[in-house]
Amino acid sequence: MFIAKRENGEKIHLLYHHDEELLHRMRKMESFFCIACGKEVQMKLGKQKSWHFAHKKMDACLAFYEAESMYHMHGKELLYRWFKRQNFPVYIEHYLPEIQQRPDIFIERAGRTIAIEYQCANLSIEQLYKRTYSYWRAGIQVIWIIGGNQLKRQSAYWMKFSSLMAFSLQSYPQPFLIFFCSKQKSFMKCAFLTSFSTSVSFSHIIYLPTETTTFEMLFSPVSFRKETLGEEWKKRKSYFRQNALPIWNYNHKSLLRLLYQCKCTPANFPSEIGVPLPSSFAFQTNPFIWQAFLYIKCIGELAVGDCISLQYVCSYVKMYVKRRMLPYFSRHIWKVAVAEYMTFLCYTGVLQKVGTYKYRKKREVVMLKTEEEVMKYDEICLAYALSLFEAKYNMREGKGDIIKTDREGIT
Repeated sequence: MFIAKRENGEKIHLLYHHDEELLHRMRKMESFFCIACGKEVQMKLGKQKSWHFAHKKMDACLAFYEAESMYHMHGKELLYRWFKRQNFPVYIEHYLPEIQQRPDIFIERAGRTIAIEYQCANLSIEQLYKRTYSYWRAGIQVIWIIGGNQLKRQSAYWMKFSSLMAFSLQSYPQPFLIFFCSKQKSFMKCAFLTSFSTSVSFSHIIYLPTETTTFEMLFSPVSFRKETLGEEWKKRKSYFRQNALPIWNYNHKSLLRLLYQCKCTPANFPSEIGVPLPSSFAFQTNPFIWQAFLYIKCIGELAVGDCISLQYVCSYVKMYVKRRMLPYFSRHIWKVAVAEYMTFLCYTGVLQKVGTYKYRKKREVVMLKTEEEVMKYDEICLAYALSLFEAKYNMREGKGDIIKTDREGIT
C-alpha cells in the first residue's frame, strides 16, 4: 500500500514523498498504521519495488485480500497516474469504512463514484461476488481490470477463459474484458469473446498504450469483422473433428453415446453443432455439448410439423448446462444464447418461427456421410451463425453512456 497513518493522525502518501533522507528519519522516529485496520505497518524504501507500506502480518487486515506483488503495485500506480493525467478526481487505496473495502483506484465521473479493482491473481467467485455486491449496495460502480499476467493466449485469436474473466466481463457497449500490463504500460481490450469449449475462447485483442488511450476510448465499441472469426472458427472446428473421438471419449462420454445412437461417427457430427453464438459466453458448459443435446435429442425427436416453445427449449437446455456468473449482464443472458441458436436453426431451414416464442420443425436432422459434405455444410452453417454477430454488433445506432448504471446479474 502507498498510504498509511502517522502517529499524529496525519496521512502519509509515498507516491508524493520523494525526500528519501526525510523518510528514513521518519521511519526511525515513529510508527505507521494501516488506515483500514489500524494495525502497525512497515515503511519499505527499497530499490526494486516502489516505496510502500506493508502489514507485518498479511492476514491482519480486512481491507486487503492478497499480498501485493511488484507487478500489481506498479500497475496500480500507473493506473492512478493515468487517471490523474485525464483530470479525474482520483484516489489510490481510498478506504471505505462503511463496507470495509479499499479499492485500488477510486474515481468520480459525471456525479458517480467508481471503484477500479486491478486483479493480478486468481480470486474465488465467492470473494469476487462479495466485493462487487458490497460496492453496489453502497451505490458505487465497480470495474474489474485484470492483470496482463492473467492473459493466457494460445494464439493470436484464442485465449484461456476463466471464471475470473467471465465475472469481470463488461456488457456495454458490447461484451469485453479489460486487461492491463504494468510492464508494457498498455491495456489489452478483448472483444467478441466466443466460447469454443469450457476454458477456451475466441477473442479479438486490441492493444491500447496508456500514453495514447483515454478512459472513453477504453469503452468505445469495436467493429465486428466476421472474416477473422469465421476463418479461425473454421480451422479450429476442423481440427476438433479430426480429434473428436479422444477428446469426447475423455470428457464427454454421454455425448459419444448420443452420437452412436444416431449412427453418427464423432468426426461427422452434424454441422449445426458447435457453431459460434454472440452470447455463448453465458455457459460454462462446452457449446458442442448443449447444442448437440438440443439439436439431436430435443428437436431431433420432434416430428416434422410439430411446434415447440422457447420456454420449453430453455427448460430442456437448463438440464444439460452449467451457467457462468456474469454480474454485468441480465440473469437471463443464457436464454438469449438459446434464442440465438434457435434463430440459427431457422436460418438453416430446420425450424420456422411461427410466433414470438414459438417454432415449427420444417425438416429432419440430417446426418452427413462424407468428408466433402461435412466441410461444405460446415461453411454454410458458419456463415449463418456469423450473420447473428453482424446483426447484433454492426447494426447499432445512437450512443449511450460508456458505463451502464444498472446491475442486472446480481440482485
